[in-house]
Parts: sequence; structure tokens; C-alpha cells
Amino acid sequence: MKRLKSICKKTGCNNLIDSPGYCKEHKHIEKQNKREAWDAVKARQSPEQKAFYNSHLWHRASRRHRKKEPLCRRCKKNGNIIIGVLVHHNPPLEELQAKGLNPYLDNYLETLCFKCHNKELRRKKC
Repeated sequence: MKRLKSICKKTGCNNLIDSPGYCKEHKHIEKQNKREAWDAVKARQSPEQKAFYNSHLWHRASRRHRKKEPLCRRCKKNGNIIIGVLVHHNPPLEELQAKGLNPYLDNYLETLCFKCHNKELRRKKC
């Protein structure tokens, strides 16, 4: 069954595309939005968090977890199949460290897409 075409998300652009998002002409906007969101996340991190998330151990644990769980856990729960790009601590890293728990264990990690991760960060801020 063929899927209906969507209109580019760029305001004023009427280009038809196969999947929701931006057309080839405006794809750079999506990349720019993701980069800005990522920069905002990094700006809120404490020096200790930056050191943790830049460590070799974290990069290895994150890669291992994304191989084990490649889809966004929250999207999958809602019936959507979205590739996860970030590994999120649940409960938060600070709480795990305060309790003396190992923050690299898979049972404290979940793979999320940018959209779900940003929702989680906004929820935590309030």
C-alpha cells in the first residue's frame, strides 16, 4: 500500500515528500534544529556531568546500549518505530551517583529519540 505524500514542514514551502519532515531543499533546517537542541543540553550540564558524558566509559556504555536497544523506548511503547539516538539515565545520573549505583548498567539506561529526550528535559526543568 502506498503512503500519501506530506508537505515540507518549512513554512511557505509546498514541496511534496515521501515522509513527514523537510524536503531536500530545507533538510538543513532539521539538522540545525537538532544541533541547537543538543547545544542547549550541553550548556545546562555541570562540569562533573560534562566530564562523565565525555568519558570513554560512557561512550562505550552508550554504544553498547544502543546496539542492544536501537529504537526509542517511549515511541515504541506508543506504537511508533523511531530510531533512538540518545541514551538517557532513568533515574537521573545525579541520583544514581548519590546512591552509589553503577550508572553504566543497562537497567538504568533507556534509548530515546531527540523528541522524547527533549520532552524529558523540559519535564525535569519544571
